[in-house]
Amino acid sequence: MGKRIAIWNILLAVSIISLLLIVYKTHSILREGRSSLIYALEPEGTNTNLHIDQQILLVSGLFPLSKSKHSAEDYRSWLTLFLGIVTTDVYFFTPPELAELVAEVRGSLPIIINTTFSSPFDIPPLVNLKEPYERMHAIDRERSRHSPELYAIWNGKPYFLDEALKNSEKQYSYSFWTDAGSFRKEHAYQSWPDSARVEEVWNEGSKLSGVAKEDLLFFPMWEPPHASMRNWQDTLGPVDTDFSEGSFFGGSPQTVRWWKELFYLYHDHYLTEGIFVGKDQTLINALFLLYPSRIITVWVTDPDAPAHQGLITSVEGSLGSCGDNWYYYQFWLSDVQTRNQMRKLWNSSWFQWWKERSTCRLTRTLSVKDVLNRRFGAKWSPPTGSLPSVPSS
Repeated sequence: MGKRIAIWNILLAVSIISLLLIVYKTHSILREGRSSLIYALEPEGTNTNLHIDQQILLVSGLFPLSKSKHSAEDYRSWLTLFLGIVTTDVYFFTPPELAELVAEVRGSLPIIINTTFSSPFDIPPLVNLKEPYERMHAIDRERSRHSPELYAIWNGKPYFLDEALKNSEKQYSYSFWTDAGSFRKEHAYQSWPDSARVEEVWNEGSKLSGVAKEDLLFFPMWEPPHASMRNWQDTLGPVDTDFSEGSFFGGSPQTVRWWKELFYLYHDHYLTEGIFVGKDQTLINALFLLYPSRIITVWVTDPDAPAHQGLITSVEGSLGSCGDNWYYYQFWLSDVQTRNQMRKLWNSSWFQWWKERSTCRLTRTLSVKDVLNRRFGAKWSPPTGSLPSVPSS
């Protein structure tokens, strides 16, 4: 009996060693013939002399849920990675009881703390909607994970972004909403998003879409909707799929205002019709289909992106070792020095032999219109909205 167990142990050990050798050999074959330049850090000499001093405002907020199990220390740890490190001007909405914590975490860095609202249900677009939201909760397919308060936090973002611009002491070229909990791990983002990089993205977006820079809105995206949505009309209601990412979005002040008006126009209409609008992502998706030329994006898993070529997604990821794909836009909107710092940080968590081929790549800017034409066909055009159009400015 003992000999049999010993034999099995030897066979198991041999199998494990063989598997490791196969993996290592496969990796070596995949690496062979590849140019190391593809995986090198970006050169930092050419673009570092280009300084574009565009004023950028980051807008965020924190409204704890009434049933939250998190303590003040939990909130402090989440906020520190954002407010304690990112040096860009911040406008922050929070109830009075959290103002001291926010100020303490921010320290001497620039911030305006707005304590006007104790709850998202206090903002003008959502006043008197607590009961309708509670009724809406009953038809939420994910009601066990969501709450009326959470709906209000999500749906308050367009208002908060525009309101911050109206109340700010400076004139800003661009303003972005960013979720307070978006910075979840160690990072190098300080002067973020980088103003020169933002200008570069908006210039590219304008050329792609044929829309003026000041009329473009940026949202990251996850995956385009299913091809069956090519015949969608706004009378069918919001689009329930993981298309848009609502963690971060923004543009020029006039586009921020346009988005706010458009968002609440459809929000109020659908709510009146008894259609679920508790999850902002589904409404954002619908507006993407209606106004795709106005939206520019980054798609980290784009299978046709030049930056993806030569990578094996199942092994290396869509663009290499880039941390959490949901927050790829943080890397993408930073300057070249910061991108290189993040590459070194991400690569440091891998085995030495794995580092070379997993360096994070910078992918292209996209127009949502082009993304949808790839999914729905070149002849697809956005449907005509059934509600009055919102002026651009």
